[in-house]
Amino acid sequence: MMKAQYNYLFLLAILLPLALFAFPLWKITLEAPQYPDGISMYIWINQITGDSPSTLQNINILNHYVGMQFIVPDSIPELKYFPWIVGGMSLLGLLFFLVKNKSLYLTWAMIMIVLGGLGVYDFYLWEYDYGHNLDPKAPIKVPGMAYQPPVIGSKMLLNFKADSWPSTGGYFLGAGIALALLAFWLEKKKTRKTAVLEKAMAMVALITVFGLSSCSITPRPLALGSDHCHHCKMKIVQPQYGAELVSSTGKIYTFDAVECFVQYKDENNISADKIAFEMVVPYDQPGTLMDATKCVFIRSAKLPSPMGMYITALSSESKIEPIVDGYDGEIYTWENLQSGIDNLPGLTAQLP
Repeated sequence: MMKAQYNYLFLLAILLPLALFAFPLWKITLEAPQYPDGISMYIWINQITGDSPSTLQNINILNHYVGMQFIVPDSIPELKYFPWIVGGMSLLGLLFFLVKNKSLYLTWAMIMIVLGGLGVYDFYLWEYDYGHNLDPKAPIKVPGMAYQPPVIGSKMLLNFKADSWPSTGGYFLGAGIALALLAFWLEKKKTRKTAVLEKAMAMVALITVFGLSSCSITPRPLALGSDHCHHCKMKIVQPQYGAELVSSTGKIYTFDAVECFVQYKDENNISADKIAFEMVVPYDQPGTLMDATKCVFIRSAKLPSPMGMYITALSSESKIEPIVDGYDGEIYTWENLQSGIDNLPGLTAQLP
């Protein structure tokens, strides 16, 4: 009779690929002097997205100059049938789980490896076509030059550095295959040392769970003196000010002022479903990031913020009185600010 621990280890293995419906499979980042922070494209099993809603458009503009085809997700058939393949393999794995036959563990893992290999080869062909099938009438033509990004690793394309690596979903997929192989090996390897192997299995499962939790999308502290504002490009140096946006894919954008944060969101049309966290630094808690929706904001001509819009965050209403009384400010909520920084009423006459 099969050890229950091995069986449930396999159950975890077949569930992990389902994370591909929540996280991107692959990430390609382009870095150049004109894009010092880089622009990243995320390849999912059913869509292609970027750091912002305009990312794919910007990449297509760059592609146009060198004659590459536009990337149109709706025209890529793989994005339509890949979800069915992933879902079907998890259902097949569930059937194998119910049968409780160790040989089927290996069968499932090998099928996933073959499908993964075919997926990587298909990705290579897709990149090859985009990088080599160039428009002869392109504005920029470099004889003998191709623009195929690497399948994995880094490569220079003119003045762009292209980085191509698995993203969160890809690591989930790899972990699922590895755990299925481990479950098969542990069952096959049963000897007098079974207890030791079971402990090793439990440790691997624990490490896997810990590793998955470490992939969670969370904010990080601002690095004063080294982080730059994604809107105005200024270095972030004032501990009483600053903000941070964490996208739904885990990309972090830093800002030196609330006004830069709001203007960046507005200019890039970043919708709520693309945002995981919106954080600001309260004036009364220097260097500490706090949920922007839980803060209050004052606007006073006597309390200048880094970019001159006179907007300062506070951690709570209890902190307003000593600040507002001293600076004669107007009070706003985070929701108020989303209507547009330039449209805020109140202090226009007082501002220099």
